[in-house]
Amino acid sequence: MLLTRLSLRNYRVYEDQLDLDLPPGLIGIYGPNGSGKSTLLEAILFALWGRARTAKEDVRTAGVGGDCVAEVTFEHEGHLYVVRRSLSGINLTAKASVHCDGQAMAEGVRDAGRYLHQVLGMDDAAFRASVFAEQKQLAAFSDRTPAQRRDLVLQLLGITPLDVARDAARKDAREVRQSHDRLRAMLPDLEELRVQAADAAAAAEAAGVVAETEEAAASTARGRMVAAEEAFGRLDRLRQEHDALMIEGRAARTQLDEAAAAVRLLEAEQEALAEAAAQLEELLPRSAGVSDAEARLELVAAVVNAERALSAVVIPPEPPTPDAAAVDEAQRALDAARGAAAGIVGQIDAVTAELARARTQAERSAHLSGAADCPLCGQALGDAFEQVQAHRAAEVDEAEARLTVLSASRATVERALTAARSELTARREEEARRQQARQRWDQAQTRRAAAEDSLAGALLALGDLAEAEWVDDLVGPAAGSAVGRRPTDRSEGGRAGADGQAGSDHSRAGLDRHVSRAPLLAALRADVEARRAAAAAVQRLQGRLERRATVAEQLERARDRTAEFEHRVMVLRDKLRSLGFDQGALASATRALAEAQAVDDRTARLARAARLAAERAIASAEGEARRLADGEAQHAQLAALADESRHLGRMAELLHAFRNTIVATVGPRLAVQAAELFGELTDREYDRLEVDPETYELQICDGGRVFGLDRFSGSEVDLANLALRVAISEHVRFQSGGTVGLLVLDEVFGPLDEDRKARMLQALERLKGRFRQVLVVTHDADIKEQLPHAVEVLKLPGRRATARLLDA
Repeated sequence: MLLTRLSLRNYRVYEDQLDLDLPPGLIGIYGPNGSGKSTLLEAILFALWGRARTAKEDVRTAGVGGDCVAEVTFEHEGHLYVVRRSLSGINLTAKASVHCDGQAMAEGVRDAGRYLHQVLGMDDAAFRASVFAEQKQLAAFSDRTPAQRRDLVLQLLGITPLDVARDAARKDAREVRQSHDRLRAMLPDLEELRVQAADAAAAAEAAGVVAETEEAAASTARGRMVAAEEAFGRLDRLRQEHDALMIEGRAARTQLDEAAAAVRLLEAEQEALAEAAAQLEELLPRSAGVSDAEARLELVAAVVNAERALSAVVIPPEPPTPDAAAVDEAQRALDAARGAAAGIVGQIDAVTAELARARTQAERSAHLSGAADCPLCGQALGDAFEQVQAHRAAEVDEAEARLTVLSASRATVERALTAARSELTARREEEARRQQARQRWDQAQTRRAAAEDSLAGALLALGDLAEAEWVDDLVGPAAGSAVGRRPTDRSEGGRAGADGQAGSDHSRAGLDRHVSRAPLLAALRADVEARRAAAAAVQRLQGRLERRATVAEQLERARDRTAEFEHRVMVLRDKLRSLGFDQGALASATRALAEAQAVDDRTARLARAARLAAERAIASAEGEARRLADGEAQHAQLAALADESRHLGRMAELLHAFRNTIVATVGPRLAVQAAELFGELTDREYDRLEVDPETYELQICDGGRVFGLDRFSGSEVDLANLALRVAISEHVRFQSGGTVGLLVLDEVFGPLDEDRKARMLQALERLKGRFRQVLVVTHDADIKEQLPHAVEVLKLPGRRATARLLDA
């Protein structure tokens, strides 16, 4: 078997399409830890056999929804095979196919596995044990205890399943033997079961005879009950007809009473309508003229309301005229005071600055002496320094005096400013009060004029209506003459009076007119209400009188229905008398039926009880018969269990013997193969490599003496372990009958130093004579320079990777 190509897409860390060509011979696969080197080897197993170390949910690249595809191309026995396996869709549906020389040979997961088993001559477990060797397996041959080492070798050789089968056979034999013992302890006596079955059959036969007797008595009672039911049925149907006639008669009587009551009601309504017609004749004259009366009421009410509004308006005395000139004068005084204050503040600031400068000059002159130079001209001061000091002191005194005078003036100016502000505020408040009073006076004058105009309009609308005859009819001649009084001059209200006295006189005059018109207003309101009530009554009576023709027609129909219902009641009475129903005969038939039903029920219960007892007896007999049959079957099963227990025990013994035979033959063969390979790897430097056939312990014979591996260097130990592992792979191929020719070594250089790495590389070169292709996985980048071919695995961002074949 020669791998020629490995293609991956969305397989674990290999998301992008990877097409990796693999040449024959020794190939190194290297890259940093965690980059995905071992994933390439796992992909081979996944593509061929569908095996993965994790669940299939973790096989597809994380975060990817596309198909996961792994494809392996290899040469074997002159043919080119392409094996493709994929996981598709959200459910990760597995698909597999195998092509040989371009022809489809197998489709589907199971068919592909069977076909590869046939081609390679081994299943997936044998393929893995034969091809794949890990560093931990090599080290285990020398580091583990004899028992652990033996278990590992037997597991790799595929002998462990024989141990499992032997142990399972022993367990099954033990369980069958225990079942045989339990069944033998629980088996009943067959003779006792036969006696119980015969007794139960006799009891069932006797119960059947009793049940037939009780069922015959029940049948006779049922016939009598049927005859009683027929007699009762005839009388009951007669009763039902009698009851139906009674119900129909009551209904007809009810309809007759309702028709008579309707006649009485309609006759009473007809009489009431005649009285309503008489009332209508009386109310028609009174209901006329409602709109005219309402118009007169509205005009008089408008006059009265206008007079009330005019009386409510009171004109206050005229206030003084506002004076804005005084406010302006106070504002000008305030502005002048502010200007004076600002000038004083400016002068104080200037004098304060001058005082500060003078004090600074004085402080500087205080440090001068006759021997010092003048700070201005640079000449010696001599006696003039005292004059300078006196001049500086005089400047300070003068500035302080001026500041004192200006401070006193500032206080005076600030008091004048405060007084000007207060005066302006007072004049503004006075002006605001005058304007508000003037505004209120003007508004009162406006309201007064509006009220007078409203009253004049109402009196004009009333016009000569107050002189009509209806006024005397409502309130009498004296009150009617007062209705027509109205002012002839608007000045009567006092609008021209400056002191408001004329306005008060006008209010009293308006009040007099209001009092004189009050009886007329009340009389008009009463007249309107009376006319409205009469009109409403007329409308109601007219509505009622519209039913006179309808009531007459309904009364005629009601009288016809009354006559019809009287005739129907007479006919039903005749039918009831001719029916001849006898309540006593029905009562006798009812009692006879109840007695027959009681007898039928009692005999039926007895028959059912007898039949139930017979069925129970039959069931008991059948149960005893089944117990007898089960007992006979259990006795037969006991013998079968004894035979099965013997057979399983014998099978376990044969499996154990077969397993021991294989183990006994494997040990010597492995020793010969490992010794031969060890000699090749070491150039026959040592006598031979010995492998214990029981514990598979490795020993090296050197100079005629046998030594343990702990006597030799790490390189010899590595080569001895490698020889045993390769011998195991060849033995697995021998047992399975396949010829793979492929060896995969995972991280065999991991813990080795430089010398041991060199020895291991030399050994791998010699293995090329036994294997067509050797794949070596390592994280040591230096190894690639010493191998004929190398595959570099590169880590990509986002936990992704890719790989490439480097040129030799």
